[in-house]
Amino acid sequence: MRRTRALRYALAAALAAVTVPFLAHAAFGDDTVAAPTAQVFPTRSGVGVTWDTVNASAYKVERKLGSADWQDASGALAESATSWIDTTLTPGASAEYRVVADDTVTSTAVAATRSTQAPAVGDVDLLMMDADPGDGATWLRNETATGVTVSAPADGTRTLSAGPIKLSLPAFFPGPGKHPATEAVRLTQGDRSCMADGEFTVDEVLYTPDRAIETMAGSFKGWNCAGVEGGFSVDIRVSSTKTYQALSIDPFETKAGTVVKGQTSGPLPVTVKNTGTAPVELEKFEVKSGASWAWPVKSNACPAILPIGASCTVKVEFAPDFVAFTRAKLVISDSTARGWHTASFSGQGASLPGAHGLTVTPTFTGNAIRWAALPTSGGTTVKGYFLHEYVDGVEKTHWVDGADRTTGFYTVADVRPAVGIEYALSVVNQVGEGPTGARQKAGRATQQIAFSGGDPAGRDLVSADLVNGQAVAIPDELTAPAAAVTASPDGKSLAYVTGSGEGDLWTRRVEPGGIGAPVQMWSDGQRRLTHLSWSPDGARIAFQATNDNDKDRPCVYVVAAAGGTPEEIACDVSSPSWMPDARTLVVLDDRGDGQPVLAQVDAKAGGNRVRSYGLTASEGTPARVSPDGRTVAVGLGTGVTFLGTQTGAVVSLSLGDGIKAISWSPDGGQLLALETRGQLSKIAFSSDGGLKLEPPVVLWPTGGQPAYDVTWQRLGVRIEPSAATTGPTISVAYDHSALLPGTTFNCLLTGRSISPCPSPVTAGVTLSGPQSLEVIATEPDGRVTRAFRTFTADATGPVARVDAPTFDATTAGTAGLKYSASDGAGVASYDVRYRKASYLSGFGAYAQPWTATTATSVNLAVDPGYEYCVSVRAKDKLGNVGAWSTERCFARPLDDRAMGAPTAGWSRVSWSAFYLATATQTSTYGASLTRTVSGKRFSLVATKCPTCGLVAVYAGGKYIGAVNLASSSTQRQAVLPLPVQAAVFNGTLTFTVRSPSGKGVQIDGLVVRRT
Repeated sequence: MRRTRALRYALAAALAAVTVPFLAHAAFGDDTVAAPTAQVFPTRSGVGVTWDTVNASAYKVERKLGSADWQDASGALAESATSWIDTTLTPGASAEYRVVADDTVTSTAVAATRSTQAPAVGDVDLLMMDADPGDGATWLRNETATGVTVSAPADGTRTLSAGPIKLSLPAFFPGPGKHPATEAVRLTQGDRSCMADGEFTVDEVLYTPDRAIETMAGSFKGWNCAGVEGGFSVDIRVSSTKTYQALSIDPFETKAGTVVKGQTSGPLPVTVKNTGTAPVELEKFEVKSGASWAWPVKSNACPAILPIGASCTVKVEFAPDFVAFTRAKLVISDSTARGWHTASFSGQGASLPGAHGLTVTPTFTGNAIRWAALPTSGGTTVKGYFLHEYVDGVEKTHWVDGADRTTGFYTVADVRPAVGIEYALSVVNQVGEGPTGARQKAGRATQQIAFSGGDPAGRDLVSADLVNGQAVAIPDELTAPAAAVTASPDGKSLAYVTGSGEGDLWTRRVEPGGIGAPVQMWSDGQRRLTHLSWSPDGARIAFQATNDNDKDRPCVYVVAAAGGTPEEIACDVSSPSWMPDARTLVVLDDRGDGQPVLAQVDAKAGGNRVRSYGLTASEGTPARVSPDGRTVAVGLGTGVTFLGTQTGAVVSLSLGDGIKAISWSPDGGQLLALETRGQLSKIAFSSDGGLKLEPPVVLWPTGGQPAYDVTWQRLGVRIEPSAATTGPTISVAYDHSALLPGTTFNCLLTGRSISPCPSPVTAGVTLSGPQSLEVIATEPDGRVTRAFRTFTADATGPVARVDAPTFDATTAGTAGLKYSASDGAGVASYDVRYRKASYLSGFGAYAQPWTATTATSVNLAVDPGYEYCVSVRAKDKLGNVGAWSTERCFARPLDDRAMGAPTAGWSRVSWSAFYLATATQTSTYGASLTRTVSGKRFSLVATKCPTCGLVAVYAGGKYIGAVNLASSSTQRQAVLPLPVQAAVFNGTLTFTVRSPSGKGVQIDGLVVRRT
């Protein structure tokens, strides 16, 4: 039925809209006729039938009674006709009707029943809005307006108006009954309107023959309009005699306020009044709520039937057994058109505040106490807090007002707190003070943020915790810092700059055990010191300052941490930061063309550039090296750029503003970035396998702290000064005085596994090149700190060589040995050795008459008939011992007397000019000398002269060569080599004269060598 009516109304509207176009078609000879849409309406004289006009020239209405056939009931009707009244239908009878256009098309049939008695016309004329405002979510209001006017039908609807209320409804109802709205109904109250779905209930209705409403009584019940909570109803009376029922509820909403848990509010009365013209049945009173037990009905004075104009009272109470805000509705089921009415209640169950916790974070100079701000507690607004302090059994309280903060956190700084102090918190709400929370004691202070803060004209040295960034003043400020600040590598001291010109450099012990007196390191009223950086070995402090002659020219200086005159490293460089070798700095180097470039330079006069990283930045841009030297963080643009020193990888993190200070945590896992507008962020960082960043944690928002410079200060291990280059055994000491007794230490050295390492760390190094040492300290409480050092290992010894003698044989009794070596670390000493072999046997063991000698030449006594092989090795100044050099071999000859017995014709002669003052000579052809030998290389020692002859040489009877002794001049002790043998010869050498008789042969000795 609903779809049929909806379609009917839609078709009627559509057909009405296209009437003119259809007429136009007809004018051009289009004979198509659309089917009309029929409706029925009751009249005092009979059943009315109405239809929408179509492009037809004539109409008629047919009627069907029961099972009979359709009959023409109206006869022909004019082209302009839109309705017809069936006055012949008997009262109480029913019929179906349809409209036929041009005897060709027929409307859908509609049914009607003629009432037995037509309603009377009266003077009740009103629209009554029953909106049940409930908790006030809708703008609809209960209202009764009289003097109803009814509009003519248009597009299937008509509008009822009375005062500020307007209601649209279908143009025709077929009679009494319930009629769901097939289209959204427009409801207007005052200057606001809404569209609602719903249902019309028609008690009686009558139309005039010209289709106007003669009388009507009914109502419309709607929903989903204007945020109304439980629907609404509009009672309709048009010239009616019918009474109507109406109730008013006062108040619509009652606020019980705050009631302490376990207590009961006073009575909350609701007045119910009959504002209609008929008695109203009050069927049921029921409280609906998620906590209905907390809203008991205390009393109900309302009768079952409320007379016209009468009032009654219902009283409700609020008795919470909980701490929460709750709502309830008193639902009154009644006989009005709407069917029910409601009264809303709300209340807050309350109690004393609950216990609330706090956290205590220590700094070196005090404690930061922090707790979350509460807007409410125990169901009511928080008024404030009592901060309780306990020292030696004595309690003190401090009031902290809670009116100015309902979100975020409260923080309180306690400077120089008493030893063993404990803190607790209690909350105060509108009911009273709640219980005191658990006591909290500050843990051991091991790290903090140190910064120069405050107005430029009066900055202070301030500390802050690293959890929340809560500032805690460093007391007893004898010299307030004006600008830069940095922490020592062991975390026990700070260095900072003061003075109106920012030219005074100070150090000061600032640790949990106490605060020392400031120590002035240097003062120069003409320079401005910035970018402080304390070397990782604790020995030196680097800083940027202006040049003596050019105040706009930046220079980098280094000063001993113990004080003294700073050394100028270089000018046109800025932003110094120490590498972990404690001997080089990363700076922005502007000594070339173009922009300053990030570079590594020697931390000594001249600032020799060791390496360029290629990244450019403006002069003075913050640049800080991580403690392990693997990453440089640079404040570029509106964030921080990270450069991997070993990989060249670059990662950038945007923070939203320019960066004016950067400080790494001593273990290199995090860093602080201070923005120009004051925001301080903590960034978690990892360089393992690449540069990895975590989202930053904001410790101070923009404008949170007026800070100039920050440094991360942590108690830790400090590796003491060490050599830039080590030998095969390293020995590196570390200081752990800042750590707890019982701390254990492990070390990680390049190429090795982690292992325990008491100070000094000693280890053998087998590979030369860059090395890194990481000292990992684990305190008894589990806290871990780390320190890093890089250095160069030299595990290679010097390369040595024997430079002299250069001869193969010598007749002298000593041989002068000369040797040398080369090594980058310098040669410290030499070891010289030799071995020897006689003319009859192999080499014996080495003899080493010179060990760790610094001489580069020595004399070696040599015996006749022996071959000597000499080698040398060197030790460098780092302790590396090189390999033995290649041997240098030579021999001293046998004397001629060591030859075998001469054959006939030989004679022995003596003379100082001969080798060992003797010789064996002959001029007889075929005369021979022999010698049993073991060797490979042989030389004959003999005299050469103009009249000297020829000697043939045989090895084991085999001819191996001849020696011609003829010479234009006389030569004594001439060493004449023989052909080298392929292998060591063991046997007899025979020397036979083969020159004519008269040619002299004078043999002086024999050289035998095995090499």
